[in-house]
Amino acid sequence: MSVLVAVNTGLVLFTVGIGWQVSTAGTTPVDVRSQGPVNDTATDMRRHTLRILSGNLQVVTSLLGGAATLGLFTLIELLWNAFGLGFGLSTLARGTPAALPLVIRYVPLEFSAFVLAASAADHLSFMVLRCLATGETPRFTSATLALAIALRMLVAAAIIEAKVVQLVAGLTA
Repeated sequence: MSVLVAVNTGLVLFTVGIGWQVSTAGTTPVDVRSQGPVNDTATDMRRHTLRILSGNLQVVTSLLGGAATLGLFTLIELLWNAFGLGFGLSTLARGTPAALPLVIRYVPLEFSAFVLAASAADHLSFMVLRCLATGETPRFTSATLALAIALRMLVAAAIIEAKVVQLVAGLTA
């Protein structure tokens, strides 16, 4: 499992770099503006947090669904999100550089959770293959633990991200 985490981390970092480079290729100035109110109420913050968490859980579901393709769709989903992260960070850095330190508050936590979930999905698909080939009894302990940790990390990241969105909206207002 640790090898999968290391490989997936390396792939994510590499793909974030590619996304960043693609974004900076067209050096057009970017105007990043808020699309919502700057001072959200507690209810709005809960709604934002749940929307963010829902999106993150959809990514995790896609990552886990990729286990059915022996990790191919897991890899594609992980790399697509990493590319989008690099592209988005570069765009944000050019449009509102003061927001970049705020975004860095949750991005490492969120993408670490995605890497854990992708690694768990890969581990599950490899385990199923091994069990089918050797007749072993499947052991889901490490994958289950990784998923539980990833889900807790995503909840924390969603809470932080909702607050950061509010702070970034204040910067761009």
